[in-house]
Amino acid sequence: MEKIECPQCSRQTITLKQKLKAGKWATIYCGDCDARMCANPVILALLYFVLTWNFLFFGYMAVRESSLGYFIAMIVGWAIIELFIYYIPLNRMRPLNKNSST
Repeated sequence: MEKIECPQCSRQTITLKQKLKAGKWATIYCGDCDARMCANPVILALLYFVLTWNFLFFGYMAVRESSLGYFIAMIVGWAIIELFIYYIPLNRMRPLNKNSST
């Protein structure tokens, strides 16, 4: 699979595993320029809000109505939302300053 372009050095160095890891609120690093990156936190927060709503609504309805259809809808919605994580753009982060005294 084709790698993803680094927003710092514009080289395709980000792997699929790193991109999915960034979708789970993790910091990733470019292999060439050592730039710190993360998924766009605003979009990621909205996506996790929708994911939480999906679990609460369809999970509640599956239990309340004793319906397998709502449970399947919850699983399908979860899969679709997880797919969208791949398309969240990466943002550059400031480098860590390990010598800071403050």
